[in-house]
Amino acid sequence: MGPRSAAHLEANLAGLDVRLTEQQRAAPDEVSAPALNFPAGLNRQVGPMLQFAGATVDGQRTAVCPPLERSAVRY
Repeated sequence: MGPRSAAHLEANLAGLDVRLTEQQRAAPDEVSAPALNFPAGLNRQVGPMLQFAGATVDGQRTAVCPPLERSAVRY
């Protein structure tokens, strides 16, 4: 933070009391999100299937990659 006076420190600490709405917190992410081309969308969809294979991660159940469901053989 780097305050140079007690008043500056108090002003900075007052920022801890600021509460933003969900919409206010989402706005910077929305306007700064990069426009990604191929294969970003595919990786976003397939990545969790391959990485977590149906496990629940952070409360989100992931899908199982269809080839993994067809066979019990793992490599």
